[in-house]
This record gives sequence, structure tokens and C-alpha cells, in this order.
Amino acid sequence: MKKIKKMTVGIIIASLLAVSFVQVGDTTIAATKQNENANVSIQKGPKQQGPKDKSAWDRSSLSFTVEKLTCYGISATIKNGQDSRDMQGEVEYEVYYSEKGNPKSGEVVATGVVHALESGETEELTYTPDQLVAGNYMFKAYQSPNHPGTGVLWSESIMVTEDFAGNESIELQRPLDQFFHSSVINGTATFTVPEGMDPIEISFTSYTYPEGTVLQEDGKPYEGQTSFDNVTDVYGPGTYTIEVDLPNGDWQTDLYVGSEIKVLTECGHPINKIIDADYSAKQD
Repeated sequence: MKKIKKMTVGIIIASLLAVSFVQVGDTTIAATKQNENANVSIQKGPKQQGPKDKSAWDRSSLSFTVEKLTCYGISATIKNGQDSRDMQGEVEYEVYYSEKGNPKSGEVVATGVVHALESGETEELTYTPDQLVAGNYMFKAYQSPNHPGTGVLWSESIMVTEDFAGNESIELQRPLDQFFHSSVINGTATFTVPEGMDPIEISFTSYTYPEGTVLQEDGKPYEGQTSFDNVTDVYGPGTYTIEVDLPNGDWQTDLYVGSEIKVLTECGHPINKIIDADYSAKQD
């Protein structure tokens, strides 16, 4: 009788263990099936509107379209392609400089961000230092993360000449017309170099406008004006009056620091050089 009782207890224990094992196994299989069904649902279901996957490429594509000198520095226009999608975030850009040769091998002189551009939208990136140094410049921008290309793009090289940059190491109080107590009327300029100041090169030039130019009140357009008469000399402390001849027709006279500038760009004289000016439209 005792032997039979032991076997019965053993069978009961084994049965309980078997039931427990089967329940765990069934639970695992059920969970696996639920996960499989969930995966299928995500793949086949409608597009989710939750947070975007930041690791995915947003299908934007940037390119540089225009590079140019501005009145106070340089700029490059960047565009998100017309057939691209909207950018989902900002990207960085850098400005490279080299005194000679390819700016890609030069140094980074400025950084900034390109804002999130919509499809077909553009943005003008600018570099406007206190003093623009002569040499070669280039903008470098980064594509959105995981872009299938190289991930970076370069603008064309922008060359800045010494005439445009005004590389003289001159630290003068602004505005320069007040610093030199200057006056320019027609073809006559009067100015004073302060006591204690080192001798400085100053030019006074009369310019003629391209034929057919329609003058504006501020003497613009500057682009294409050419030197008609010029006086350039080095002046120490003291007061001076100098004169230049005026051309027939419309004219502009400029008093400025440095050597003669024979042809003006659309920006006129560099802001760190111009002292004073007059022009024929002002006389009307």
C-alpha cells in the first residue's frame, strides 16, 4: 500500500510539472505569433504620422547656384532642388580662404547654418568680415544626413582682388569724413590729416559714367564708372586742398584712402576706404 501511495504522489508531481511546462511553452508561442502579426501590420498598414526617423534621408538635395562679391563681402546662393523634398532640419556650412590657389586647401574663416529649405527654395549665404582680405574664397555646405551622394558640396571659387578688399593695415576712426574733417565740392577736396598721425596715401579721383546711364540721387550706379582725372599723394599731418578736372556730362568725385581705383564695381569704393564724395546729380 505504501508503495502504491508513493507512485501516486510521483505521478501527481510529474503531471503538475508537465502542465506548467506546457503553459509556458504555449505562452511563448503565442507571444511570437503576436509579434509576427505586429510586424506584418506595420509593414502593410497605413503610413504612421508619429516622430520622423532622424536617421533617414529626407530626400532633399542642395546645390550652389550663384557666387558673387557683395558691397561688404562675398555671398553664395544655395538651393534645395526643384524635384527634391523639403528639408527636415538645418545643415552647416563653412567658408574657406586661401591667399593663393584652391581654397579647399585653405583655412576655415567662418561657419554658419543653412535653414531648412522647402523644395525649390533658395538662401543667400554671406561672409561680411570687418575687413575682407584679398585672396580666394569658397563656400562648403553639408547635405542632409544620409544623403546618397558625397554628403558635401562646394561653391565656385570667389576671387577678391586687393583693389576691392583694401588690404592696407589702416585703423581709422569712422566715419572717415569726420575723421579727416573733409569736404568735397565738384572737383575740389579739402581734408585734414590729424597731428601725430603717420603719413597716409590718399587719392582724389573724378569719374565719368558709361554712356546712357540714368543717374540716381545717391550717385549710383557705380558700376562701370571710369577714372577721368586723379591726384594721389602721401600726406602727413596738416590741411590740404586738391583739385581734379571734371568730364563733360555727368560725373562723380571721390576722396579715398589708398592708390587710384580706375574702374568702379557696383559697390563703388570699399567701405573702409571712402572718405567723401560729390556727384553731378547732387547739383541739380
